[in-house]
Amino acid sequence: MIRWSRLVAVGIALALALLPAPVRAEGFAIPDLPAREAVAPEIAGRFVEALRSALAERGQRVTSAPLITAGIAGSLEPDFAVLIAQLEGTRFAVSGEIVARAAVDGPFAVDLLAVDALEGRASDLLSRGFGLATLNAVADEVAAVLAEFTASGPALPPGDAGLFVSSEPRGAEVRVDGVAVGRSGAVDLLGLAPGRYEVELRLEGYLPEVRTLDLRGGDTRFLHVEMTAIVGGSLQVVATPPADVFVDGAPVGRSPLTIDAAPGAREVTVRRPGFEPRTATAPVRGFRVTRVELELEALGDPLIVWRTDRPVRLFVDGVPQGDGYALPDPGLRTIEVVTAGTVRRWLRAVPDEGWFELDLDTGALRPLMP
Repeated sequence: MIRWSRLVAVGIALALALLPAPVRAEGFAIPDLPAREAVAPEIAGRFVEALRSALAERGQRVTSAPLITAGIAGSLEPDFAVLIAQLEGTRFAVSGEIVARAAVDGPFAVDLLAVDALEGRASDLLSRGFGLATLNAVADEVAAVLAEFTASGPALPPGDAGLFVSSEPRGAEVRVDGVAVGRSGAVDLLGLAPGRYEVELRLEGYLPEVRTLDLRGGDTRFLHVEMTAIVGGSLQVVATPPADVFVDGAPVGRSPLTIDAAPGAREVTVRRPGFEPRTATAPVRGFRVTRVELELEALGDPLIVWRTDRPVRLFVDGVPQGDGYALPDPGLRTIEVVTAGTVRRWLRAVPDEGWFELDLDTGALRPLMP
């Protein structure tokens, strides 16, 4: 079980060897919302498709966000919804879930929130009950609320005072007096009313930068900002049982371990022969330790595992086994280990249940504590 409460604060991504796409000033990312508990996946799928269609009918450019995992899509955290928008290159996005909730308005409910990644706004939690007969109507009602959300938000006073903002590196979110106007390198020349403005630049992995500028009518100011990278974030991974750890697809060692990690969302995967691999998205922040705890689920019971750093072949009752694990029947079993022309053979009693590690030299079965 992934213990999300142990993740330190919420940062943000998905994969993330992929770089976030530039956020556009339009578009709505609607990922597949996960079905919780007793809700059939097809019910959640039908609702999401109806919501996408209803939102598109209101003139919104809708993307289905196919790369977004269920863990991120169902987070109900604004920062993760912003992540969805960043990955899809849209301005708006939702995260949420479909749950079973017995009520007069139906046996199901949708819980979701919307974000505006450009302006840094998040809606209140939106909850609506529905049944099979009211699914389309409720999806249409939710789409109307989302469309209204896209139309709201602060605006800057227009005028003939020009402002052009750039940064190194490119792609920083640019805010003028708290209003997000785009990303450096992509935002056009701004035409504002003369006056004093506060310009803020934000970029994942870098310290925020703030500048105060006085703009004059008929003149253009060019602001270039060198961003300062944040360093010193750490990632602590604990797996039960201990397992090999991969961060953003690269092997980093065996748990438990603590490693340096760049700020941002990191995809943490733990793997061990005989167990289902587990993955979590960890929001790493500068100068902080982000802790991830993952529990692996065995492929069967009883389970026997052994070291895989030695070239051996293993047989149980004469049947060759997979790489690093076996799922034998309980009872007396003949275990053979073949390595470099040497055969070791033992008769061992395999219990009815449990996880055990085989000593390749002595044939002893030792409990692998979960």
